[in-house]
Amino acid sequence: MIYIIGLGSNLDSKYGDQYQTLKKSIDLIKLKNIEVKRVSKLYVTEPVGMTKVNWFLNGAIVISTSLKPNKLIVVLKEIEKKMGREMHKPNMSRPCDLDILLTDKKKEIRIFSGKYPITIPHKKLHQRMFVLRPLMDICPDLIHPVCGKTIKNIISSLNSHEKITLYNKKL
Repeated sequence: MIYIIGLGSNLDSKYGDQYQTLKKSIDLIKLKNIEVKRVSKLYVTEPVGMTKVNWFLNGAIVISTSLKPNKLIVVLKEIEKKMGREMHKPNMSRPCDLDILLTDKKKEIRIFSGKYPITIPHKKLHQRMFVLRPLMDICPDLIHPVCGKTIKNIISSLNSHEKITLYNKKL
């Protein structure tokens, strides 16, 4: 199955700064027998829904794996924990955030992991430039299964004031 995973960090980890943390996260994903097929550029992004916290480093990857969504989310949460993420609470600073953004399935998927139900695609994906911009790098013509628009079209119609700049290193 093909998945698109969002990567984010606004805290350093025991593996280094935000950049090194995201690089290590990708290495750990690969160690789980998951093939990383494409990698977006990285962006420095303004925190959304959070105040007085570090800005994020965000990107996205396309992966291929035989894991079903409910098993993949467990692997991703284990990696987040290894990278130093504590409680999975919304709107908290974190050294590593790994989210399943989309799949190659043309429908919405709901799974339960711990306390929080997870919806793929994320319910706010189409409103968040910090997610859409990396997606534009790796899958601009992918059609959002709920909106019915391509990533490119979603971005062109979004009136966002999020501050985003290209990061100077590649994953």
